[in-house]
Amino acid sequence: MTCKGCGKTDKLIKAHIIPESFFRGLRGEKKPIKIISNTPGIYPKRTPVGVYDENILCRECEDKFQEIDNYGHKILIANELQHEKLYQNRKLVGYKIHNVNQKLLKLFFISILWRASISTHYFYSKVDLGKLENQAKELIWNMHTGGDDDFSFVLSRFDDDLAGRSILDPHKERWFGVNYYRFYLYGFTLYIKSDSQRTPKKWQQFMPIDDSLIVISRGNIKRTKEYPLMVQTANMRQNA
Repeated sequence: MTCKGCGKTDKLIKAHIIPESFFRGLRGEKKPIKIISNTPGIYPKRTPVGVYDENILCRECEDKFQEIDNYGHKILIANELQHEKLYQNRKLVGYKIHNVNQKLLKLFFISILWRASISTHYFYSKVDLGKLENQAKELIWNMHTGGDDDFSFVLSRFDDDLAGRSILDPHKERWFGVNYYRFYLYGFTLYIKSDSQRTPKKWQQFMPIDDSLIVISRGNIKRTKEYPLMVQTANMRQNA
């Protein structure tokens, strides 16, 4: 089969879009996580090793992602206890992650977006970069992040453990007239731009300018529209 990375005819492997480490043992849970989708006819499914696609990449191309995948896991999950909490009027408003390699982290996010776009798995069926797909691939293959507005991102996270038990399918949204894709990653929510327009002014303040990253607090998930789906999944896990 043809690899969507190198374009060669080769044996394809079980390639992950979101790394397996983002599914394994989330929040100390012993039971495997379940993925859930709001696509009609698609029901919650247990996935102990995450979502993989056997139709996109050969081993050599899959290995290209190891460094940035490992870094994404390290900075977001392994070092989670080192994230500084930010308060305003005694209210938790965000987190500050220090000593961030912005190049590796942004490449990690771009790679997730690109892999989701080329994937044939139903979980990523709502992701289609269109003409931006080749641009994303070129950046990854050249280990280059492009300009500040190329695939710029904003990261947020929930403050409670329930959010770390489920992963919802990614989908497109418009923020301030600009296209973004939303991904759920271990309690974090990634908004990554999929548009040639500039980053909206209201979100430019969250773009990294040094070796630190500001993560917006989304508060308790019970107050969000995601909560009903999370509860559904949590109940199904208890009955599994």
